[in-house]
Amino acid sequence: MERKIKVKKNLKKIIQKSFLIFFLLTFCVFNSSQALMIKLSLRKLTNTADTIVLGEVENIQCEWSMDKSTILTIVTLRIHEILKGDFYGTQILIQHPGGKIGDIGLEVSDMPTFQTKERVLVFLKSIINITDTKNSPTVSLNLLPSFSVFGWAQGKYSIDSNEMAHKSGYELISEDREQDETLSLTDLKTKIYSIIQQDSNEKK
Repeated sequence: MERKIKVKKNLKKIIQKSFLIFFLLTFCVFNSSQALMIKLSLRKLTNTADTIVLGEVENIQCEWSMDKSTILTIVTLRIHEILKGDFYGTQILIQHPGGKIGDIGLEVSDMPTFQTKERVLVFLKSIINITDTKNSPTVSLNLLPSFSVFGWAQGKYSIDSNEMAHKSGYELISEDREQDETLSLTDLKTKIYSIIQQDSNEKK
């Protein structure tokens, strides 16, 4: 009788270890696949974004989502120029997953990063359902127009003091990089306006 009990206990341990190994392998594969992105052309970014703006980062804060399930970063952006889209006011909110609150941090691969006083050009999608509990309390208050960055890190250009636009911080499935990853702000804006005009003409 005692021997049977020991066999059952050993079998249980084997099953538990097998399940743990399966879980870890699945988790690792899932995460590595999430870390690779499909390349988005400037045309895709421009045509899909609801709004494209040039502005300066005024504030960055991290909050728990309303349902306490994740940490979110909320960026307050002062608008200098609207290249696409239409909304009132001179400020918007940009929300994306990840951030740090106290000793708890959440890092999400390929998400855009922002710094205060940074000049950026961003391709944005409107957050329609602001009452979703997955949103931050600040976004849920609906005090400012709220957006997410389309294409994650691919949807954000940082503008340096020489008026050059750069995008980085993501890994692509293909190593074939776009020629528009680094270019002058003037050339970037010209390309965006040209794509918008072409798209408008095709719809007529």
